[in-house]
Amino acid sequence: MNIKRNIKFIMILNLSVFIFLLNSFLFAQENSTKNILVLNSYHKGFLWTDNIVKGIESALESEKNNIKLSVEYMDTKTTGYETEYKKQLYDLYKYKYRNRKFDLIISSDDNALNFLREFHQDLFPGVPIVFCGVNNLNISNMIDRKIFTGIIELHSVKGTIDLALRLHPGTRQIVFVVENSPTGTYLWNQIKGLLKYYEDIRTTRIDNSLSMEQIEDKVRKLPDDTIVYWGTLHRDKFEKYYAFEEGASRVSKASSRPMYGHSVQILPYGIVGGKLLGGFYHGQIVAEMAQRILMGEKALDISVLTEPQTQYMFNYEQMQRFGINTSDLPEGSIIINKPSSFYEENKILIWSVIAFVVLQILIIIGLIMNITKRKKAEEGLTESLQRERFWADIIRNASVGVAIGYPDGRLGMCNVAYQKITGYSEKKLQTIDCNKILTPPEWEESETDKLQELHRTKKSVQYEKEYIRKDGSRVPIELLVHPRFDSNGNIECYFAFVIDITERKNTEEELTKHREHLEELINERTVELEEKTKKIEESQQALTYLMEDVNESRAELDVLNKQLQAANKELEAFSYSVSHDLRAPLRNIDGFSQILLEDYSDILDKQGQHYLQRVRAGTQNMGQLIDDMLSLSRSGRHHMDKKTINMESIVREVYNSLENELKDRKVDLVVHECPPAIADSHLVKIVFTNLLTNALKFTRIREHAKIETSSMTEDGHTVFFIKDNGTGFDMKYADKLFIPFQRLHRAEEFEGSGIGLAIVQRIIHRHGGRIWAESEIDVGTTFYFTLPRS
Repeated sequence: MNIKRNIKFIMILNLSVFIFLLNSFLFAQENSTKNILVLNSYHKGFLWTDNIVKGIESALESEKNNIKLSVEYMDTKTTGYETEYKKQLYDLYKYKYRNRKFDLIISSDDNALNFLREFHQDLFPGVPIVFCGVNNLNISNMIDRKIFTGIIELHSVKGTIDLALRLHPGTRQIVFVVENSPTGTYLWNQIKGLLKYYEDIRTTRIDNSLSMEQIEDKVRKLPDDTIVYWGTLHRDKFEKYYAFEEGASRVSKASSRPMYGHSVQILPYGIVGGKLLGGFYHGQIVAEMAQRILMGEKALDISVLTEPQTQYMFNYEQMQRFGINTSDLPEGSIIINKPSSFYEENKILIWSVIAFVVLQILIIIGLIMNITKRKKAEEGLTESLQRERFWADIIRNASVGVAIGYPDGRLGMCNVAYQKITGYSEKKLQTIDCNKILTPPEWEESETDKLQELHRTKKSVQYEKEYIRKDGSRVPIELLVHPRFDSNGNIECYFAFVIDITERKNTEEELTKHREHLEELINERTVELEEKTKKIEESQQALTYLMEDVNESRAELDVLNKQLQAANKELEAFSYSVSHDLRAPLRNIDGFSQILLEDYSDILDKQGQHYLQRVRAGTQNMGQLIDDMLSLSRSGRHHMDKKTINMESIVREVYNSLENELKDRKVDLVVHECPPAIADSHLVKIVFTNLLTNALKFTRIREHAKIETSSMTEDGHTVFFIKDNGTGFDMKYADKLFIPFQRLHRAEEFEGSGIGLAIVQRIIHRHGGRIWAESEIDVGTTFYFTLPRS
């Protein structure tokens, strides 16, 4: 009998081993090795490429999933992607992989994808291809979707800006650091397309027209309402190359304000963070798409991802620097450089201790339960009383009304809060049928339905009702009834939890009244709106009639304009004629006065010579006044040739023309960077000549004069200004500043006719700009004006 049993056991064992080996063989056949080629556009050691490869390896888990990964680097960033090199790559891969079959190809960046688009049917016929890191937004229309799918590389610039504005709500200006390279120009065009969403925010661009030192100086002086956005900057004005880490680190350290960006590569080098694009995450996403194809999906059924594949990532050190809390960040954000806590360093030890403590507690609970069971057998009938005492201790101090009720309507115990709600004492409630005394008649039916539901489902029920208090008043309550069953499945008692909701009901009534009042207001406003609409329609009809009158008046105005042009020509001829006729007698007076001073100086006494000199001075001033009047007249008639002009060049040209004014004087002339403008260069030279001449004239009182020319941005407009440390003037006379012949200083103090500023104002107004001045006596004056921006 034992021998038969042993033989049977051995046969069953052998059969089990055979089934196990067969399953292993079939499993191995199902999980045969998958060959994947990763073709990279750039070289190994390039951070973006290396991170993509690491992300692919992390997601595929080659050893675990029986995948053989082959990685190729085309090295086109350093070698280029010319026809000859492309042919060499083709020959290499043709020879290298002539006897190898791949299940799938992953390509990174544009050159690798373009290479596969051209040669995949020859080199790797029929092999599905998943691409990533591609910047061509139209790539979906250029590929065979039966073979190709993948991810387009897009930055989350708007997501990062929105996040930065939320973290810094007082921001009024964003400074973008973006160079003028092809990559920088592509990025800047993307950013400009987003500026329509931030019309209330001033935007400034810092590019590679400055040196790194100038850029550091600019960001060091930024106001408190500014944030910096790092786009890309590899070279400065001197063509000096800066790697990611060096350029970003220097600008971040110099900046007084937080700096954000869109690339994971610069996260460790000074940016606070943002919605960042990273090679590692990019690689993980493309690997997941590849796994779907390996599992049997077709490339055609997997859409090309055109949304940014980015993550919220932040640098803890920069968060600390600018007072940003972790709780302010979006959910799921990744934080680097965060100091590890004691818990993270000792996680295994802590959980081991917790597990040990929990085990000890469970042992103690088990012992307590064992002891309780023994006591229960000993105590018998006293258990019920002890249980009631136990619950009494719990409910006595509850802030809500708590009561223990029985099926016959009695209460076994209730706390003070319950007594306050009902108005009855605990002793009284224990002697009455509470269901009949406390429940109003109109609630009895629904109350019965709720209790029947409780019996049927054996679960707690919650509902609203009213109580009749001892004084006869009614109180609305919210009631939660929880049943307790005995060993036979019968209800032993109820636990009732009661909340007085009088205040909530009053609030709901108030809200109902407010809602009704609001509906009345809406109806009234609707009627008013209809009346206003009717008036608008009537006004539109009247406007139509008015436009007809305007068209008739416009024809009359054209006739008047022609007459005015003819009158202007006559006035111009008259001005030149008057100028010529006035100059002739003035030249005679000046000439004869000079002759008298030169030929008859021995005859004339000092008083006579003084009078003649005053006559000469008067005639010369009169001549200058005539010239100034003609200049004022010409400034309004000069034909404007508007084009983009270099403001800095014009300022320096005017400075050079005023060299005679600078002789024997110590004057600091400072010309800051000014943006170009659209204007008539001849008229702009007249503006700067008058303003700079004024500045030189009124700074004669200074032993060390300083004149500064620069620009700024205000309310979206470029404002140019000329600032001096001259004598200044009282701002209460500022309204007279641009009126012809109005002077704020005596002629013996400062020469001039009072025409120059009137000419300047007329020129600026003809360009559609505005001009104003700010001054303080004995401190200096600043003239501001605006011109259309280029």
